[in-house]
Amino acid sequence: MDDLIFAVTILGSLVIFGCFAWLFASLGKRIHFEEKEARKDLTYETNPFTGSAKNTYRKWK
Repeated sequence: MDDLIFAVTILGSLVIFGCFAWLFASLGKRIHFEEKEARKDLTYETNPFTGSAKNTYRKWK
């Protein structure tokens, strides 16, 4: 029983680590694309949740 709990814990940890790696890789790819499109550094202008520097709040006005 202890071996099963250990295996599930290790497998779950690997899955979570993989999800976080995929998240940060996709955000980095999106930010790189936005910086290439804008032709400047967008370090303090991007939304950290979407990776986009485009203003979406204008749709609500």
